[in-house]
Amino acid sequence: MAAQLDHLGRGGYKPKVAIAMRSYNDRDVIRGTLEMIGRQTYRNYELWNFDSSSKDGTFEIIQEYNRPERIRQNDSASYNPGRVLNDAVHTVDGDVVVFINSDATPETEDWLEKLIAPLADPSVGAVYGRQTARPDCRALFVKDTERAFGDGREAAKWVHFFSMANAAARRDVLERFPFETGVQYSEDIEWSLRLRKAGLEIRYVAEAAATHSHNYTLRQSFKRHFGEGKADAYIFRDSELNTSFLRYCVLPFGMEVLRDLRWAVEKGSMDAFLHAVPLRAAQKWGRWQGLREGRKTYGAA
Repeated sequence: MAAQLDHLGRGGYKPKVAIAMRSYNDRDVIRGTLEMIGRQTYRNYELWNFDSSSKDGTFEIIQEYNRPERIRQNDSASYNPGRVLNDAVHTVDGDVVVFINSDATPETEDWLEKLIAPLADPSVGAVYGRQTARPDCRALFVKDTERAFGDGREAAKWVHFFSMANAAARRDVLERFPFETGVQYSEDIEWSLRLRKAGLEIRYVAEAAATHSHNYTLRQSFKRHFGEGKADAYIFRDSELNTSFLRYCVLPFGMEVLRDLRWAVEKGSMDAFLHAVPLRAAQKWGRWQGLREGRKTYGAA
């Protein structure tokens, strides 16, 4: 507690912040992210870049905005998110570490100040900010982004939710709880759930928004949800989730399609109407198959 009070002054919570930005082939959006970080009103920070050997010019853009000694590269072929995040924590210098993806662009100049503010409370272990869809985002991905984030009320009903694409934690918490390297997806879910189980609060900061979304193909959606399903077998191995085929796959598929169709009618979106069944089938079947694979790897969930 005393260490936290050392950073409290007339202007409030003023820790030294290290911003750890991960990137991979994000040439089209990273410049906007770097520029918004450079315009932040909170100035007590250092930016560190961790690039996964981008081949599209992303690395060259990073070099325009950051010093060579604060740029690191890792091999995308052997990329493990937990390992890269742990390396970032050990590399950067700061009382608070902010994690931002290079394709997650802060929306306001006080994003950083608002994101870290709850960490003044030592009972708060980590925070994550809102994400909003990009203008070119497909309809159902817009819906999913708003449902997962928005005002936070929907995600608060779920077993657990967190996103490292726009997040922060104090160094003492990160050193006490390193990231799991045994999973390739959902490392942020695994890590933040561990914090919750240890009695630390996870705080959602809707005011600290970043624009971040992806237009996944059906194949990409299957692959991502396969990875997340596999990770679920490890993360929720204490039976926090009902992983029967009915409750994990069939009912979520039906409920999501119904929500999609209702949303499509409300928004007048033919794209959402036509996309609903194939997208949810790819996601839910991928997640079920991933869970089955995870059970073989980690044991039954």
